[in-house]
Amino acid sequence: QLFIVSIAASAFFLVAFLVSAVVRIAVPPLSTSFWWLVLISVACQETSRKFFIENYFKFHRRFSVIAVNAVLYPFHDLSSSVVAGVSWGMTNAVMLYGDVMVRATGAATVWSPQCPQMSVPVVSAWASMLGIIIHTAMMVLGFDAYRRKNPKKVGIVAATNLFYISLSGLNLVQGGCIPYLVCEVLLAVLCSVFVFRVIHEDSYQSKKYAID
Repeated sequence: QLFIVSIAASAFFLVAFLVSAVVRIAVPPLSTSFWWLVLISVACQETSRKFFIENYFKFHRRFSVIAVNAVLYPFHDLSSSVVAGVSWGMTNAVMLYGDVMVRATGAATVWSPQCPQMSVPVVSAWASMLGIIIHTAMMVLGFDAYRRKNPKKVGIVAATNLFYISLSGLNLVQGGCIPYLVCEVLLAVLCSVFVFRVIHEDSYQSKKYAID
């Protein structure tokens, strides 16, 4: 069942990616502004996250009605959100950095004028790994936020995603790749701390069935 969750999460991310691309094509002036692109991406991703989590809860309630299913194939918020987050992050990494990694498989490597300190594949590899960690943390926090139906926590997840995507703007300036990776490391650590706190709360439903 976790495999199904993984595939579904990847599909929902691809839908968000497709919708944001269609919006950029349909409204060309938006493509000229970095911040408009960031806002469109965040809006599409958070809307897709909302639909994914809510549909997961609906499926879980129907699945858990059958007592045998609930016993033999238990769904936990923690395991499901971690799998969904990893899938979400990996899909994001492939869409953003897959082409770079493929082009860097030859004898030479690729360098960016904005980042003479390290090659593009190295930056992409670090960004992919950190992005997967951050996306996984945001999905765990997102599950908890929508489980509790807490608008404030939902807003925190969206704000975190906005900050995360905004960090890519550092790659547009000379030498910005190092601050970019440093900020991603700090964000990954901060998100991990929040996840640790959330999953250790007494009210966290990591091992409860979504039947409420």
